[in-house]
Amino acid sequence: MILAINDWIFPIVLGLSLGFLIAYARNRKPNGGILYLEADEFRKNMRRGQLIDIRSDEDYQNEKINGSRNYPKKSIFQNLYLIRADQPIFLYSDSDKGLVKKVGKKLMKKGYHPVYVLKGGLEDWPYPKK
Repeated sequence: MILAINDWIFPIVLGLSLGFLIAYARNRKPNGGILYLEADEFRKNMRRGQLIDIRSDEDYQNEKINGSRNYPKKSIFQNLYLIRADQPIFLYSDSDKGLVKKVGKKLMKKGYHPVYVLKGGLEDWPYPKK
């Protein structure tokens, strides 16, 4: 009887462990914790944090989302003292690929949470621009 119980313990423990690992993997945020928001959700929440445009200064002067601050390319890391770590960061660029993703990941590594990125970037922004 004892031998039969011991034969069942290992598979049960193994099954529970695998279940917890799968559940943990599913609950992890994709893209290193960066959250991508559609334009309507981004617009609804951007006033609750810091809105940062990482495009070039020239592009920023031509058009921007009202209320945003401009830190061209990676100059954001030279100006970290101007960014509050206790507030969410809303990032956007021309598109949601490449540089904006790298900047978001680096900000998270430096302790800035949460980081939201405008899905599709300024190219897909349907609302008025300044």
